[in-house]
Formats: sequence, structure tokens, C-alpha cells
Amino acid sequence: MNYLVPSLISFLLVVVMVPIVKRFAFKVGAIDKKPAKNSRKIHTKNMARGGGIAIYLAFVITTLIFLPEHNLNYWGLIVASTIVLVVGFFDDISSLNPWLKLSVQIFAAVLAYSFFGIRIEAISNPVGQAILFVDPDLVLNVFNYSVQINVLGLILTSVWLVGMTNTMNFVDGIDGLSGGIAAIASIIMFFLALNLDVSQDQTAMISIILFGGCIGYLIYNFHPAKIFNGDSGAYFLGMSLGIIAIFSGAKLATAALVLGVPIVDAVWSAARRIIAGKSPFTADRGHLHFLLLDVGLSQRQAALLIYTICLVFGAIALVASPEQKIIAIFSLVLIILLLLILLSIMIKNKRNNS
Repeated sequence: MNYLVPSLISFLLVVVMVPIVKRFAFKVGAIDKKPAKNSRKIHTKNMARGGGIAIYLAFVITTLIFLPEHNLNYWGLIVASTIVLVVGFFDDISSLNPWLKLSVQIFAAVLAYSFFGIRIEAISNPVGQAILFVDPDLVLNVFNYSVQINVLGLILTSVWLVGMTNTMNFVDGIDGLSGGIAAIASIIMFFLALNLDVSQDQTAMISIILFGGCIGYLIYNFHPAKIFNGDSGAYFLGMSLGIIAIFSGAKLATAALVLGVPIVDAVWSAARRIIAGKSPFTADRGHLHFLLLDVGLSQRQAALLIYTICLVFGAIALVASPEQKIIAIFSLVLIILLLLILLSIMIKNKRNNS
């Protein structure tokens, strides 16, 4: 199967569409305004938001043309990612209540599970048999459609998809970061899908098309950015990557390695805010990328450093055994947590000495 042509078309479509999306964003008010002097934001002028819409449009168009079949799982990906993109774009225009956004994300995840069969049905156990979530606990009739639900499977799938949706949004704090991480994750998922143990041509095609779109977008979003992803683009990338990971056999250990940096950063940030008595959605400068900036790295240097970590552990995910992946995950978590703590201490000492 030829993967180069659809990836290239996705790339070109994004390159053509980003300027159009940028004009549209300014017209409807999807703008990240020049921040106040003491703001956590670091851009220096009004910026259009919603650039990820170009990736979404290119992705939908190219997959409709090049996928050999458009099965129920594919439509689940399109429906769920569209739902979160739309609510994200409304937030780009006028900030929505975080709990409303979370409710919509949960709805999209439950819909993907219940009606489109996008399900985590098992978790591999490296020291024994896999843990299965297949047998239904509930059977519901919705509009004459029978829906079989395994409660644990539904909860795990929803937590994974909603978690990935917000993880990509949390990491979208400096130029090129969310788009670059999504590109790395997509190409790793592509090679994973081509693996003989998986051998999923359709998943490979979806992944390489998303990769092409992300690379096209980085032309405009890598520092100095000309447009921002916005919640819409970050939500779309997060939901899509979460679903693609499930397509590739629900290999959560592999996906956790590929996306381990933003996942650990997101969990750390949410836990830190909750401990401080704040909402987990509160914005601050405690994310890894901001800490790297505060110790003196440029936006490009910070993004490239995080890219490198993602690439290294993504490559490990492709070649490691299940047991080795578990060890690598613990190693990644430890490395990122130590880095977060070390950077926080360095910044605190820097402020005390200034």
C-alpha cells in the first residue's frame, strides 16, 4: 500500500488551509490576545487560535479519499474528534466552563465506546494472562439499537480518551509543542501498525495521514508561530491519538511510552493543583515546557528537547518486549518527575537570589 501520497496530500492541504483558517479565526473572534505583562502567556501580539482545524479538515478529506474502507470504528474516530473539536473552538472564541468541556469530552468518549465499538477490551499482563473487559455487564436498547457495555471497559476507555484529549491541551503551551508531539506519536503509531504482530493497514494509513497534517502545520506553528492550535486543535489531536492507540490493539504501554512526557506532565500538574486546593484545569507556569523556559531555554530549545525525549521512548516502544516496556515506563516517569522537581528547585533558588 502506498502511504507517501496520502501523507503528502494531507501535508499540502494543511499548508494551503492554515492561512484560510487564520483569517476565519480573526473574523469570528477566536483570538489569543496579547497578554498582560505578568501573564503566564508568552506571545507578544494578538494570535489566531484554532489552527488545528486545518489538520482536522485535511485529515477528514484525505482519509475519506484514501482509506480502503470506512468502517464503524473510522466513523467513531471522526464523530468523537469532531465533537471535541467543536466544543474546543467555541472555547477558543469565548472561554467555556471547564466542567462543561469535560462533560462533552466524556460524552464523546462514551459515544465512541457504545455505538462505534472503540473499546479497550483487554490489558496485557506481562507476568500472566491478559485482563479482559469483554463480557457485557449491561445491555441497553437505545433507539432500537442494542448496546452491550462492560462497565470496567467503558470506564477505562473513557478515562483514556478524555485523559489524552486534555493531555494534548495541557502540553499546548509553547510554539510547536503539541503539533510536534502529535507528529512523533503518529509516526510511531504508523510503524507500530505495520509491525507483523499488529499488521493493520487501515490504522497505518490513518496514522501517516495525521502525521502529514501535523508536519504541514508545524510550518506555521513552530517558533515563531503564526497561529496557535487552540483548544480545538489540541482536543482533536488528543482524542484522535487516543483512538488510534486503541485501533493498534489497545497497546496502552506502547502509547504511554510514545506520549509519556505529556502524560506525566499533565498528571503532575493536575495533582499539584488539586493538592494546592485549586481546580485541576487552572492555568499556571508549572508545566515542563514553562519550567524549561524559566531556566533559560528558548522556545525552540525547549520544544526540541521534549521532542527528543518523546522520540527516544517512542523508538523503545517499537522494539521492546512487554516486560521491557513496563521498565521503560517506570524509567520515563522517574526521569520526568525528577526533571520537574529539579527545574522547580532551580527556579525557586533563582528567584530567591534575584
